[in-house]
This record gives sequence, C-alpha cells and structure tokens, in this order.
Amino acid sequence: MKLEDYFRIKGTYELKDGVYNVKGSVTLIKQVKVDTLPIKFGIVSGYFYCSNNHLTSLEGVPKSVGGDFYCHENKLTTLEGCPKRVGGYFFCHDNNLTSLEGCPKRVGGHFICDKKLHDNLEYRKYLIMKELRK
Repeated sequence: MKLEDYFRIKGTYELKDGVYNVKGSVTLIKQVKVDTLPIKFGIVSGYFYCSNNHLTSLEGVPKSVGGDFYCHENKLTTLEGCPKRVGGYFFCHDNNLTSLEGCPKRVGGHFICDKKLHDNLEYRKYLIMKELRK
C-alpha cells in the first residue's frame, strides 16, 4: 500500500515511526471509498480533506492541522480521534453525529456542524473561545 494510492499530497512529507508528517496539504482521493484511513498522519501544516467518503472513524487523521480540516459528508457517529488543534475551519456537517464529543480543543476558524448540534456543550465552548480570541 502506497500513500499515493489513497492520498494526493501538495508539499513534502516524511514517514517516521509509521506516521506521516506533511509540510503541505492532504486530500483523500474521492474515487477511493474507505471506512477508515489506511495510513496514519501526525502533523499536517496545510489542510486535510477526507470528506465525501464512507469514513466511520477518524482514526489515522492528523493530531494537528495548520489549515482547514474537512470530514463532512461521511458516516461518522463520533468525532473521537479528530485533530486536537485545527488552525483554520473545521467542517463536520452531514454525518451521523449525535454529539460533538471528541472535537478539537482549538479551532482557529469557523466550526461548521449540523444545526441540531448547536446546543451541544462542545459547540458552545467553541463559541465562547472564539469570542475570547477577539
């Protein structure tokens, strides 16, 4: 299994201890429909796009994303395993989420989720932190 079979990388990457760190951006190739990521990522300095797929788990996504993180339009029921920090926007709408538990601790841009989750504690925490950063 090669990285390029599943992902398009804009930039450079290194493999260390079975984890890919990318100086640039990562896109899961849309033609490849997967339930879980076949490769693990550590830090991605740009965006990470794994939307419009069949993901049921975020296992393997980066721990930190410098740009936007896209995981919308999958089959996720939980955000467990998602990045702890997203420097840009965080998109998780159009999944099967009933809570935002496990969401990033810090989102630098907008947090885009289904409206039914706007009363969720994690979303309210995001709104408070966003206000405090102003």
